[in-house]
Parts: sequence; C-alpha cells; structure tokens
Amino acid sequence: MGGETCTVCSEAVSKYKCPTCRAGYCSVKCFKLHKLEPCAPLDHSTPAAAPNKDRILKQSEQERIGGDDEEEEKHRLTPSDLQKLDESAQVKQLLMNPNTRALLEVVRKDPNPVEAIRALRQRPDFEELAQALIGATDYNG
Repeated sequence: MGGETCTVCSEAVSKYKCPTCRAGYCSVKCFKLHKLEPCAPLDHSTPAAAPNKDRILKQSEQERIGGDDEEEEKHRLTPSDLQKLDESAQVKQLLMNPNTRALLEVVRKDPNPVEAIRALRQRPDFEELAQALIGATDYNG
C-alpha cells in the first residue's frame, strides 16, 4: 500500500496534506518549500470544472515548452549547451543535493515557471545553481 508520492521532492510517500490546496508532502522541509509559492484551495463546488482545468493545464504546458517566439528561441539551449551541462562537475555536485532537486521540482510544477525562477533566485542555494548553469554553458546574455 504505497500511497501518493510527495508533490515537492517526488521521492518519499506523502504523509501530510497542505491545509490550503491539499497537495501531499512528506516532511516539514518539503512543506516549507511548498509554501514558498502561493497555493489555492481546491474548489469542490464545481465538479464539471475538471475538464476545463485539464485544458488550461495542457495550454499552460504548451506555453512552458514555448512557441515560435524569436526571443524565446534565442534563449533555448542547444545540444552543445546540454552536453556542457551534462559534463559540468559543479552542476552535477549541486544536483546531488535533495534540497536543490526539490527547488527544481517547485519550478517544474509551477504554472508560471519563469516567475518561480525569479522568486527562487532570491535564495542563495538556488542562485548558486543558476550561476553554475550559466557558467557551464558560457552564456553571455
């Protein structure tokens, strides 16, 4: 009887639920990471809203992946950049930290990942990762 996986770290079984949005989490540490981003209470009054929510989530996911916007294309990682990231010892070391992975999971699950990254860059541990990623790809803005 496994149970649901923690929505923050995606590693442990969630033992607790957020009182606001009912997202499952496994520990106080994951709860604190979850609370970095505002969450909304579940609306049980409109069960017919689920298909609409799915459509919105799919649209949001498409927006995350990106469209044909030239500005966005300019900032997209190339296969060469991805290779550099894969070979970076500093990036690998930072990604071994479960807290760093949990922060990346927050970004991945956020409906607006750009804003999530902006907010998380105020944290020294996340900024260290951001600088390591930038340095590994030789990005010059």
